[in-house]
Amino acid sequence: MTSVRVLLGFLMLCLSIGAHAGEHAPASHAEQVFGLWLAAFNAGDRDGLQAFVADHKGGRDAQRDLDLREAMGRFRLLGIKSSSTHSMQAMLLSESTDRGVLASLEVDPASPADVSRFQLEGMELPAEFQPRRLPLPVLLAESRRRLDSARDDDTLSGALLVAKDGKILLRWQGGQADRERKIGVDGATRFRLASLNKMFTAVAILQLQEAGRLSLDDSVATHLPDYPDQAVAGKITVRQLLNHTSGLGDIFGEEFERRSQSLRTLRDYWSLAGNEPSSAAPGSEDGYSNYGYILLGSIIEAVSGQSYYDYVGEHIYRVAGMDSTGAEPESSPVPGRAVAYTRVEGRWVPETRTLPWRGTSAGGGYSTVEDMLKFVEALRAGRLVSPASLATATSPQNHKGWYGHGFMVGGEGQARQYGHEGGAPGANAALAVLPGPGYVVVGLGNVDPGAMENMVNFIVHRLPL
Repeated sequence: MTSVRVLLGFLMLCLSIGAHAGEHAPASHAEQVFGLWLAAFNAGDRDGLQAFVADHKGGRDAQRDLDLREAMGRFRLLGIKSSSTHSMQAMLLSESTDRGVLASLEVDPASPADVSRFQLEGMELPAEFQPRRLPLPVLLAESRRRLDSARDDDTLSGALLVAKDGKILLRWQGGQADRERKIGVDGATRFRLASLNKMFTAVAILQLQEAGRLSLDDSVATHLPDYPDQAVAGKITVRQLLNHTSGLGDIFGEEFERRSQSLRTLRDYWSLAGNEPSSAAPGSEDGYSNYGYILLGSIIEAVSGQSYYDYVGEHIYRVAGMDSTGAEPESSPVPGRAVAYTRVEGRWVPETRTLPWRGTSAGGGYSTVEDMLKFVEALRAGRLVSPASLATATSPQNHKGWYGHGFMVGGEGQARQYGHEGGAPGANAALAVLPGPGYVVVGLGNVDPGAMENMVNFIVHRLPL
């Protein structure tokens, strides 16, 4: 998962705010600095973003901001939440995704041209800025029109469904599963799940907890006594791995790409990150960690005595009836598995550089939209974990309330939702469950992040409640 994907996951309905746009004093120095960045970002201006970094030492990366601009579109300024001479917070709306974003910027009082902190994080949109709910027939028709348009523009390839109480209301598929062989997407096409696999990993941990074989307050060292850094393993709990407060970092970068084909077991990943220093004290702050979910997979293996793949296959996929879901190596022939495509200089080309040897407990397996619906229905029926465990897992469990135990969470009342998003070059997936009205929306794609998640988000925010 790229750094942009980590941010996009974090931006999923994850922060409640207490102030709305209103009158404020003339722009402070911090607001002026932010305005320069926002103008360059919205223009997609590489030179302007690079100049901002050079002029303000802003701790930002121009290419990362350009990638974010491509994925989320322009940001509309909704209002200033707070402002002083040296700091400010602005409420933004991503015009492509309907997502709210809270921008926090601070400048150095001793050197006001220098930015000391600049953070973007998700927020719940104030009611007056939330999309209008639509009658179901209108929404389904408009969704199909948008999906067809994106397919025709060659910006989207994949499958999507909308269901209510297990009944499918909209099923769509389009684009190419294999462009070289001219094979179109059909109902049996299997797409890479990226981080949606984290839900399976969390469910497996909760099953083992319910069976009395582990506690969420156990340390990593309790179950992995041969982990390379026992000092760190002794401080981190299973719970902190689940809710992304472990302080462990990421694993996907240049070193992973160099070694990806030699990383064939979960323990192989230990050598990639097992000796890296923690980014924060365990439990002290939120920090999305793919590596944390690698360790959860290792704990599942240690406690169950099975490989991660055998455990989830037997206790999750088989129980839910998910016959088209798995994580076989990329080198193994899998009927119907779509080719991953990434855009290079305006052309879709097969993606191989960032693909793991096989999917892991952090992500990278494959499934179909129908199988993902079966997973949700098995969860809701109590066939995978107890209702009490599911309720806890799909409620806020970290500091800022955007993550539970393996599930992204947000919203309140009938608009409460849980699920997950995931993406990497050649893979884009999103699943959202609104348990109150019983809706499930799932979209899977085999092209770069953005389009499929945006479609799922468009539908979720407009479903009638």
